[in-house]
Amino acid sequence: MKLYEYEAKEIFARYGLPIPKGRVIQEPKMAADVISEIGGPVIIKPQLGVKGRGKAGVILFASNPQEAIENSESILGKIVMGEKVELLLIEEKVEVSSELYLAVTVDYSMAKPVIIASSYGGVDIEEVARGRGESIRNVPVSISRGILEEDLDALISTFNAFDLNVQSQIRQFVSKLYQIFRDYDAEITEINPIALTKNDSIIALDAVLNIDDNSLFRHPELIMRRGKSEKEFHAEQICREMSWTYIEMDGNIGILSSGAGLTMAILDLIQQRGGSAANFLDTAQMDADGIYKAFELFHKNPKVKVILVNIFAGLNRCDNLAEGIKRYLGDHQLTVPLVVRMIGNREEEGRRILKEINVEAISGLEETINKIIDISRNYGENR
Repeated sequence: MKLYEYEAKEIFARYGLPIPKGRVIQEPKMAADVISEIGGPVIIKPQLGVKGRGKAGVILFASNPQEAIENSESILGKIVMGEKVELLLIEEKVEVSSELYLAVTVDYSMAKPVIIASSYGGVDIEEVARGRGESIRNVPVSISRGILEEDLDALISTFNAFDLNVQSQIRQFVSKLYQIFRDYDAEITEINPIALTKNDSIIALDAVLNIDDNSLFRHPELIMRRGKSEKEFHAEQICREMSWTYIEMDGNIGILSSGAGLTMAILDLIQQRGGSAANFLDTAQMDADGIYKAFELFHKNPKVKVILVNIFAGLNRCDNLAEGIKRYLGDHQLTVPLVVRMIGNREEEGRRILKEINVEAISGLEETINKIIDISRNYGENR
């Protein structure tokens, strides 16, 4: 889960990392109050879950209340890189003499956190690596031991061009950023850039904090809509409660399948045959209630024009899953075609339950894919 910049900065500030003075607004007229409170020029930044705001031209500046209101009006409500701008962070404009880079992320090849530091910030770290690779230092950290003095010494060598006061501040930044990384179960926490001001103090001009979705139960206070529609957020909440893996896609075939590997294989087969999935939903372990809730997701998704239920029951039971389908169809009028493939544990019992509601389960995967593709193509021709 990607936190908004202002959320990450609020956390940074609680850990003692300096951030610019500022406030989040939802209405343009509030911008005048913020610039008056700050008492000088401000930077206006939309709060989005995607990178590239500067390149998209939506980070603006203002030097007086009227300009702040006008620039805020020009951004709020705008669609930027597929996301609607609903929040703006207005901050003091900081005078910068140098820009630095610092991040903590996971190196999966070593199964360790790694701290990345560079004396060049303000641009993508990939660009720095291509042009000034010698200015980047990567230092792996032991999970059990934490950051050692020798780790800090190795990182600080990247900043030898700066005086001891600045190097001391960077040490504190590294220690605190790593603590945030651990405390919030982060996949990455990044400051790009860290600004070195003219009075030789450093401050986090930007903030990235991405949290591992599997640990969100430890951070429920951070779960919010964040650029998603109400429908998308509701679907996400259901899937989180059920421990499902759910990804919405752009096609018209709703897929409910057991096991991530099998679900991915079905997506590939559908794509190869010219079809297009409306979602990825892995239901490795599910009962009748889970099937019922999954059908509710499909019902609320207007893109779904045909449903494929692929049940390969091992730990699951076909009869339980069939009972969930039966219950849903008893409570709701299904407005799109349904194709069911069912094999495995309690298969015969499951087929009998489906037969009671005139649903014939298929066994073969090829036959299932062919049928679902034919239905989706007919839908495309009849639109």
